[in-house]
Amino acid sequence: MTTQDRFQSWLKSDRPAPAEMMEGLHGDVKHLRLDKAGLDARGWKDVPKDWSPEGGELWAGGYMEDRSIYDSDVFTGDGEPRTVHLGVDVFAPAGTPVYAPIEGFLHSVQVNAGELDYGPTIILQHEMPDGLIFWTLYGHLSEESMFGLEEGDLITAGEVLGELGGPEINGGWSPHVHFQVMLDLKGKSGDFPGVCKKSEADSWAAICPSPYEILGLKLT
Repeated sequence: MTTQDRFQSWLKSDRPAPAEMMEGLHGDVKHLRLDKAGLDARGWKDVPKDWSPEGGELWAGGYMEDRSIYDSDVFTGDGEPRTVHLGVDVFAPAGTPVYAPIEGFLHSVQVNAGELDYGPTIILQHEMPDGLIFWTLYGHLSEESMFGLEEGDLITAGEVLGELGGPEINGGWSPHVHFQVMLDLKGKSGDFPGVCKKSEADSWAAICPSPYEILGLKLT
């Protein structure tokens, strides 16, 4: 059985329900499309840095979405641009707490300070009784989220991991958390690609499966 099959089997098992990664995430979460059609509908070229949902709402979306917002040299590189998003983004005001949806150990923390990068980032390692190991990444957090964390710390489901950072620290984005599941870290620590080339989307989707079910997230 492949790692992908084992992960899907674990998702379908009689496991504890995930804790809410953000308060209200298991409720009415609006779908924010950031592909060209979604941006055009809002009259946006990009998500405004000062935008965040109002009235306690959460807006989320983006797994395997082909996004037109990645028009920076950061994502174009040496040819085909990296435009396909490998995680889910959940938008809320800066300072909103972020909780661990499932138990894990602190694998690594790092401030990825480049332009349009993750900013403060946490990666958890999850070890299942059958030997399955996978990782979850939480990007665009606040600098304070890094304080007091040590690799190997046990993080329980529902425990506060940190809070959303503002654009001055989170890589220059509207406040949100980038959440991503990885079945293979490829030797990395504190960082992992969050977007890929369209021509490589299938291979990256096998490494980074849909994050919706593990979060208990349903978009409206």
